[in-house]
Amino acid sequence: MSIWTRAVSTLLRRAPAPVAAPAVVAQARLPVDAADDDAPTTLAIDPAAHQAAVEALQRPYIAWLCGLPQEPAAAIGNAARDALLARLDAATATDAQCNALLPRAPQVVPQLMKALRDEHYASTDVAERLSRDAELATEAIRLANQKQRADREPISDLAHAVTAIGASGLRSVISKSVLRPMFDVRGTSLSARASKQIWKDGDRKARLGSALAANDLLDPLDGYLSGLLHNTGWTALLRALDAIPDAAAILPGACLDAGFVDALVRRRDRLFGRLVRPWDVGPVMNALADELAGPGLATARSPLGRILHYADRLAMLHAVARSERLPEHDFGAHLAHLPAPVRDCYVTTLGRS
Repeated sequence: MSIWTRAVSTLLRRAPAPVAAPAVVAQARLPVDAADDDAPTTLAIDPAAHQAAVEALQRPYIAWLCGLPQEPAAAIGNAARDALLARLDAATATDAQCNALLPRAPQVVPQLMKALRDEHYASTDVAERLSRDAELATEAIRLANQKQRADREPISDLAHAVTAIGASGLRSVISKSVLRPMFDVRGTSLSARASKQIWKDGDRKARLGSALAANDLLDPLDGYLSGLLHNTGWTALLRALDAIPDAAAILPGACLDAGFVDALVRRRDRLFGRLVRPWDVGPVMNALADELAGPGLATARSPLGRILHYADRLAMLHAVARSERLPEHDFGAHLAHLPAPVRDCYVTTLGRS
């Protein structure tokens, strides 16, 4: 086994192999008493309380995401809200319509994801795959030289670059060079105004998902990818709204209604599932896409689905709190009983973003 292969295995599989999902969905390792940071205790989650916390964050979160005023002058009537949702559904009814809203990830991405999971791959195999995409190859070499000591010869060989950056570096290359452009929308449209926030939120959700997955004895890479790709649903949804006349004018008032906000969130999840499933990122991610394309994240029962649901809540909390859209007394309740690594991720890593 090559040094690079061992490094990949170590970096991506810091936690033990995934364990079977608990028989009762309310049982998970996510909340651990903050006073006992190292205790691997499995405690009961109250699904109703968790979902209530998520729903309380959704409206201020969407206001932050889209740059909406916190309190518009007037709410929008049911007829206007229902008509907007109907037009949104019509604009996303077919796979062709959905695919037009978001570029497909290049074919090299799922291949690279599989390479990262397979300890039998060598750096030359990954380099050969990277070489098929000039932007990926350039970013890999750039990152490798960034890590290189100033007194050493610059790295120009792609296989050497892959060895130098390791698995975490390769993940960064894929994220920045291939996945980020899918969130980058130019102009003054609703989706363009939200694109920066969508990417920031997805990046936070990815890091939280990775920390939660490691804590729950799942593959951190699945937690990372689920968080990063989940917001493709928002990008597609807002691009669909861009094409609907007066949608941007209706949205602030419509979002005063909790039912409308919930309807948008369910449609985001369905779009994520429909967009990501054809990319074939891996069996666990494929199952998550199928789950969200159906029931949605709020009722997710898979281990990764529940982790993404919690990561989504924490990422929303971060966005809402930093934008001063959350009452201070509500803040601590969301962070209580987090496992120490997840709490550290939230407080330290996200605190800088």
